[in-house]
Amino acid sequence: MENFTVIVLAGGEGKRMKSSLPKALYDLMGRPLIYYPLREALKLKKYLKEIIVVTGYKAALVEAQVKKCLLGKMKIKFVYQPQRLGTANALGVAYKKAKHKNILVLCADTPLIKAQTLKAFISSFLRKGLSCSVLTANGSCVNSLGVILRDKKEKVKAIAEKVTLSSKARIGGGLKSINEEVNSGVYCFKREALNKNLPRIKKNEKKGEYFLTDIVEILYKQGEKPDTYFLSSFEEISGINTQKDLWGAAKIMRYRLLEELAARGVKIVDPETTFIETGVIIGKNTIIYPFTFIEKGVIIGTNCSLGPYVRLRGGSSIGDNTQVGNFLEINRSQIGKKVKVKHFGYLGDTQIAERVNIGAGTVVANYDGKFKHKTDIKKGAFIGSDTVLVAPVKVGKGAVTGAGSVVTNDVKPNTVVVGVPARVLRKKGKRG
Repeated sequence: MENFTVIVLAGGEGKRMKSSLPKALYDLMGRPLIYYPLREALKLKKYLKEIIVVTGYKAALVEAQVKKCLLGKMKIKFVYQPQRLGTANALGVAYKKAKHKNILVLCADTPLIKAQTLKAFISSFLRKGLSCSVLTANGSCVNSLGVILRDKKEKVKAIAEKVTLSSKARIGGGLKSINEEVNSGVYCFKREALNKNLPRIKKNEKKGEYFLTDIVEILYKQGEKPDTYFLSSFEEISGINTQKDLWGAAKIMRYRLLEELAARGVKIVDPETTFIETGVIIGKNTIIYPFTFIEKGVIIGTNCSLGPYVRLRGGSSIGDNTQVGNFLEINRSQIGKKVKVKHFGYLGDTQIAERVNIGAGTVVANYDGKFKHKTDIKKGAFIGSDTVLVAPVKVGKGAVTGAGSVVTNDVKPNTVVVGVPARVLRKKGKRG
């Protein structure tokens, strides 16, 4: 059977992150860390039949965020680990709930893993008929998940955790470290192998935890021949344990996203100064200038121009052939087609129809100190420079506001208003 249950270990507190947030929920490019391994797992359609997430620290919060970010793409089972007693203990509370004979173990704090890699890993595991396989790569140093140890025939014999490596390395019988081949924390198992051998794992005396890595040595001693699937790059298996790790992962993920956008016909002038979160949609032939920040959920049409120095916040959309920038913030606003918002300002909770011109320095005052209010600007309106629109307010079709106007009341279609507060000057086409 090729069917797999994917078990994601997400119970960690993440003490080294120096925050009260569960490690699985740290933000990476607009999404929690756990979103990324789950996203890649969902691409394993040929194999994936079930997902189980193991929670622990602030379990209810993790469960709520997982459900939110997956938006019903697949029903997730949640299993609670009452005591954080290590990875073997975490897997032990979950694998018995699995419906399938094959288990793929992923870590919530390994966000850079790719579905393509997981497919190759699973294929190798099945082809070789293994009971256990470990995803590995060469790292620059021994990571917290340990280093691969092999016997004289180069067969995988054990995984030495960082806390026990020095003593393990001195043991006789052919154990040796193969340079810096490190464990990723990603495994394939036959469920039967877990059933027999997880109970045999003993508590580590130094850490007071049960290490899943110990199962490799147990299987080896029984003649099971555990194996590895080696990656040429360490990048995908690098985990997140500190804020510094998060910086590195964010940079890698950001470049991946920009490369995807470029492949779809989006022109990025300077990747080094362009910051786009996961979940942004941008149409082809759109150009993004430097120092543009685009948050998750933003939708941008085709043939647009954004930046430089623009921040597009969540809940916003930009229509086709629209120009946005310089020095501008747009928040929870929908901008129509062929609109010009070209020079510094703030638009919040604003609906703008097509062919509207927003003059330099325009500000939508959407907050009265207690509540946010909406502004509606109709087709063909012309908002003069330094206009302040005090929400809630509507500007009618074809209406004009004079430079420096403070608009506190609705403006009727084809009407010119000026002043502080703005008053009707005339109907367009008429002179007083």
